[in-house]
Amino acid sequence: MLKKCVYIALALFSSSGVVNAYQISLEGKYDCKGTEIGSKTSFRCEMVINKTGETYGSSATCDDGNSYKGTGIYDNNTHILSSGFINPKKAKETGVAVTYIKVDGSMTTDWTYLNNTTIGHTACIKKSTKSE
Repeated sequence: MLKKCVYIALALFSSSGVVNAYQISLEGKYDCKGTEIGSKTSFRCEMVINKTGETYGSSATCDDGNSYKGTGIYDNNTHILSSGFINPKKAKETGVAVTYIKVDGSMTTDWTYLNNTTIGHTACIKKSTKSE
């Protein structure tokens, strides 16, 4: 009877989404595009993500001349990367971001600058490496 209860509990636990359904390696280069807060002007960036101990570091260089550095915490169960970022040349462009990682490794991000009341959006696709 106990064995049967354990199997039922495991089945329920698995189907509830609590058990991680897929593993994603966040490290790599990404092509990103998005819209700027306020003006809705489109932009493109190249972003690099590296594992840095328990966190992930990111750097992005954009076609509008801006660049950003960030640090994030990844939840492997929900596939969400929560991060803070800064434009080293424009401190007012410091903000927070929530990134949703999809099964194929692509990501969508909702972000905002500190003390702002609107949200920007970005979508990124991981670049292929020669070994893939």
